[in-house]
Amino acid sequence: MSGVAGNLTGASVSGAASMGPDAGPHEDSRLAVGVCTRDRPDALVRCIRSLGAIAGLVGDVIVVDDGSRVPVEPGLREALGPDAPPGLRVLRSEASRGLAAGRNAIVHATASAYVLNLDDDASVVDPAAIHAALAVFDTDPRVGAVALAQGDEQGRAWPAQAQPAPVSVPSRVASFVGYGHVLRRRAMLQVGGYREELVMTGEEKELCLRLLDAGWRVVYLPDAVVAHRADPGGRDMRRYLHLTVRNDVLIALYTLPLPLALGGAMVRLRRYFQMRRGWNVDDPEGFAGVLRRLAPAARVALGARTPVKWSTVREWRRLTQEPAPYPGPDE
Repeated sequence: MSGVAGNLTGASVSGAASMGPDAGPHEDSRLAVGVCTRDRPDALVRCIRSLGAIAGLVGDVIVVDDGSRVPVEPGLREALGPDAPPGLRVLRSEASRGLAAGRNAIVHATASAYVLNLDDDASVVDPAAIHAALAVFDTDPRVGAVALAQGDEQGRAWPAQAQPAPVSVPSRVASFVGYGHVLRRRAMLQVGGYREELVMTGEEKELCLRLLDAGWRVVYLPDAVVAHRADPGGRDMRRYLHLTVRNDVLIALYTLPLPLALGGAMVRLRRYFQMRRGWNVDDPEGFAGVLRRLAPAARVALGARTPVKWSTVREWRRLTQEPAPYPGPDE
């Protein structure tokens, strides 16, 4: 698909090197774990250590070092010592390319059927959460992604408004959230992976919209909790504001039927002012800075549109407003 990660046909991050002891993909497990990181070494060590809870499930552990100022692998291996997962590999990109490119690289680098993606400040607290996700895939071949709940380090879930959907039972939902989710690799390959032009912020919902259009389901398990201790390192609210507005517009232009794309782009641009006030962001560049960065990307998006079906838009809206309880594969 034009504009989407080259259909995941490469080997890893462009310009990156595989620095671990094994350069090739493993086939000894159906589950790989992927973690993208940049300049948060302590959080990364905590995340990788937590994988000991699911050691029996995991073959590959793939860390994408997305342009950290100090390469992460030497310090990570020293900190982990003998506790390093046997399948640990680090792919380093000298320049940051963003979460979307990093997570596509993880899919390139493994042959496992499923990929558990964790933010570097997330961690596994209960192996039952991961077993539950794999059970959904095993029983329903139409599931392309499983969304996990986020909680504290004791496995207590955060309030419903902080989750992928405000539900208390397993449900079909519009999208997962990036801190913790499991993907069916075959579904990713089919739809072309994350759209790398988005870099980060909103890339999950854009992927889920295309998954839905291709007939795949996203299921959220509210009792399957991973810990997410948000690390402030590397967070820039001004950049986040600009990326959120830019990407919301680009998602509309890339994926929505034309009448919705044009109208939706204008609506999303106006949200800049509301978000800037609500988030109390000091933004000297202002709205003009958003437009300046958006213009060239918007031209690319208009030339590479892959709009979803109208029926997909209706289903997406329905699931956004009212997630559907998910009893199992026959639902």
